[in-house]
Amino acid sequence: MIVELISTGSELLLGDTVNTNVSWLAQELNKLGYSVAYQSVVGDNPGRMAEVFRKAGQRADIVISTGGLGPTQGDITRQVLASSLNRNVVYNEDAMAEVRQFFKRVGREMPDASRREAMLPEGSSVLENPVGVAPGVVTVDGDVTYILLPGPPGEMKGMFEQSVVPYLSKRFGSQGVVTSYRYAVYDIREIDLEECVMDLIKQQSNPTIALLIKKGYIELRITAKAESLKAAHDLLDPWAHIIYRRLGSHIGRELDISMEETLGNTLKDESATIATAESCTSGLVGKLLTNVSGSSDYYMGGIISYSNDVKHRVLGVPQKLLDTYGAVSEPVAKAMAEGAKRVCNTTYAVSTTGIAGPGGGTADKPVGLVWIGVTGPQGTVAHKVNLIGNREDIRLSAAELALYYVNLYIQEKGDK
Repeated sequence: MIVELISTGSELLLGDTVNTNVSWLAQELNKLGYSVAYQSVVGDNPGRMAEVFRKAGQRADIVISTGGLGPTQGDITRQVLASSLNRNVVYNEDAMAEVRQFFKRVGREMPDASRREAMLPEGSSVLENPVGVAPGVVTVDGDVTYILLPGPPGEMKGMFEQSVVPYLSKRFGSQGVVTSYRYAVYDIREIDLEECVMDLIKQQSNPTIALLIKKGYIELRITAKAESLKAAHDLLDPWAHIIYRRLGSHIGRELDISMEETLGNTLKDESATIATAESCTSGLVGKLLTNVSGSSDYYMGGIISYSNDVKHRVLGVPQKLLDTYGAVSEPVAKAMAEGAKRVCNTTYAVSTTGIAGPGGGTADKPVGLVWIGVTGPQGTVAHKVNLIGNREDIRLSAAELALYYVNLYIQEKGDK
């Protein structure tokens, strides 16, 4: 069945509020087998809102709207839907009971304004709101079902999980299962990755394949729809085997686990420790590592060596290397990693030195150039990467790649 998601609220169009509702709903509906084909965002203008509802009703089986169900004069979604369907807005006793129950539960007197939350399009039914005040609304018009949900994410999610999902299951039955395998692919250009899987891209139908640029890696996602989860996995598994065989160590992880968790697990399996020496990332690598609870078992500490003086005095980078090659260079990246390993007395260490921009780049060393050094029992290696984006993008990408290269070093015993 085709679903359209409508997000109401001028704050979304002004950029004051990030629309997290639509991404969450799309994910949950796809898991249930529904096809989210359209998404619309509209401000608090009755005419434009009514136009969006009418258009959605012409192309979707289910229309789900978020926002505008509160008690104020500006909460107009119920009234606009009624108008777009040529229906009256009428008092709904079930909705009023839901509102009264909320205020009884929290021990507060119900304000008169909350009576507006019981005024629904004629012929509508009510969805319980397990978190907040405003009841959800279901209005069926011919072959189209309209579902109105509150805008606050906590209320919306609670109502969807506890009220909408059971309603959809009872009303429409199983829609099958949509599931995905998602991989983080590192150290390869998008154009080269596409070439590796071009035959799968050309023949895709079910499963489908997609490439998405992220910070420090490319997400490769394969998605299948089937009657059951097992049947979907049966469709995905042959493609997964092909992808692993072709990409090998470029697949740093599956996306249900972060790179810092992946590396942390590797270090714990090895009973190993790690230190960091950071210049351009200024502590971001250490932050990622310590995002993981229990990381004190393997992360011993780090040095933010932003200046050449600290690189030399604290990490022991020879002044001759700094003078000859500059801070952003392979020899210095290696020496920084070796210095961090020595100072912190660890099994492994990783370093970052680069040009995050927007200034500081040259023809030989452009903005986005980063050297990442890794050292351990198998010696010291360095990786040169050329990253794109703004200063924050470059720094975050470099930190993510630093963790990947350490994990790769450990897994391949320093071969890369």
